[in-house]
Amino acid sequence: MNNRDSELIGGMLAEKGYEIVEEEKDADVILFNTCSVRQHAEDRVTGNLRKLAARKKKDPDLRIGVLGCMAQRHQDLLLKEFPQVDIVVGPSNIYDIPDLLAKTDTTEKLLAVNNKKRPGKKIEADQRSGVFSAFVNIMYGCNNFCSYCIVPHVRGREVSRPKKNILNEIKGLVDRGFKEVTLLGQNVNSYGKGLTNKITFQELLEAVNDIEGLRRIRFTTSHPKDARKGLFRAIKELPKVCEHLHLPLQSGSDKILDLMNRKYKYEDYKEKIALLREMVPDVGLSTDIIIGFPSEKERDFEATERAMEEIAWNSAFIFKYSPRPPAVSSFLKDDVPEEVKKERNTGLLNLQKRISLAKNKTMIGSEQEVLV
Repeated sequence: MNNRDSELIGGMLAEKGYEIVEEEKDADVILFNTCSVRQHAEDRVTGNLRKLAARKKKDPDLRIGVLGCMAQRHQDLLLKEFPQVDIVVGPSNIYDIPDLLAKTDTTEKLLAVNNKKRPGKKIEADQRSGVFSAFVNIMYGCNNFCSYCIVPHVRGREVSRPKKNILNEIKGLVDRGFKEVTLLGQNVNSYGKGLTNKITFQELLEAVNDIEGLRRIRFTTSHPKDARKGLFRAIKELPKVCEHLHLPLQSGSDKILDLMNRKYKYEDYKEKIALLREMVPDVGLSTDIIIGFPSEKERDFEATERAMEEIAWNSAFIFKYSPRPPAVSSFLKDDVPEEVKKERNTGLLNLQKRISLAKNKTMIGSEQEVLV
């Protein structure tokens, strides 16, 4: 989602006469499009801002901006502790960036974090970083409020883009030679809620599948509580939809899942995967796992280990828990020691490597369609 936002921002600025330069030292404007999902991402931004402080003193005409989720979350801190920053812009205010940069010649500090939802504006000046595969937003925000997640607090509640706008964007991409699109939403299964013309995500997939010249369709992310047979049928029956599903489990422990406010149990998840594999035997599966969540005991971690062995995903994104205020879990005691988190994290990464290698070996001798 941040990659897509960066493309939009780059396109808007190109329309105003800006050009991307290869070297940071040659830039008149430096923008950080930020993520707040994990502390490590924020630490990288603050480290880069500190490095730029000396350059800003030598070159006061340099413009520095912090955009995205970190800007929404730490607006006051950024303006107070980083005087080198000129603009702070939340993810729902990115269309304001060209005007804000134009005003920085006369205004010292500019803040734009007022939008709770991204306006349903038509996409213009459409810049893309790739040439064959493209990201396409179908919705913004999230209504789930998982207890560890900051996304609803910084990106707002769910807003679906109209079907017509999405299809026109994809048709335009196909006309430019793109072969594959990835449909983006924090929970794509919620697509259509709130639109005047009622439509489900499965119906949107059918419409995208009908676009002439498009070869492949991917999507991310699905929430296990909402992933149902209709979605699995679309993966099975629509020829352009890739046989892959990213379905974040987060933990194999029902206790931890409950504390995470995930609204399903491990057995629910396992049954859905069994149904999907029955319908689409060669489906590729990936997931997200958080280890070291508050109160995670050894038995909870072992439940996640067992889940990895039972489900045997093709790949997994595995992260150590870090509190993200104001998400609810940040008020729980972060009581799993860092060395334990690190040990568990390394153990699961190694387990997944073994599983991935075993799965990859089963493909030796087979013939696969690839995008080069």
